[in-house]
Parts: sequence; C-alpha cells; structure tokens
Amino acid sequence: MKSILVVLFVALTSLSSVYCQDAEKMNGTFVSYEDGVYVFTDKDGYNAEFTSITDEVSQKYNLTDKTYIGKQFIITFIVETEMDEYDEEIQVSSIIGLTMPE
Repeated sequence: MKSILVVLFVALTSLSSVYCQDAEKMNGTFVSYEDGVYVFTDKDGYNAEFTSITDEVSQKYNLTDKTYIGKQFIITFIVETEMDEYDEEIQVSSIIGLTMPE
C-alpha cells in the first residue's frame, strides 16, 4: 500500500512541476499571431515569441482573433529546450497562464 502511495505522489509531483518549476512572468502587449507564433512586446520594445499555449488559456483568450492586438497581458510561460530538424538545440517558449491587468 505504501509503495502505491509513493508512486502516486511521485507521479503527481512530476506532473505539477512541469508548470511550476521554471515558470517565468512578463508584462507585454499582444502584437500578433502568425504562422503559429504568438508575439508580445514588453515596455522596452523587446519582442517575445511563444510557439504554444495551453488549452485552458486559449479557451479564455482566443489570441488568433485580432480583438486582443494592442492589449496588455501578464504572461506566465515556460522555456524548454528541444531539438530542431537539424539536431540543434533550440529554446521553445510556451504560454501557460495569461491575465489582463485591471
């Protein structure tokens, strides 16, 4: 019985750590969605590109609609390292949380 609880605890901990471990936040203005990339600009003019978004966030804010262009957001995201088609490491940013400041 204890071994089942330990396995369950480890499984749940590893699932939740994907979003919490390296999550970062930034404030940004939504600029565009094109070719599967969400682009935001921060107050210094730096463009941040995100290649994916969680289903929960995309249901709350449909960024493929031009309605949100020019709107301010607080973006919670993670950055993961993946291999591209040339077997080179690339950084991929994914939106895991999105809110509009009041």
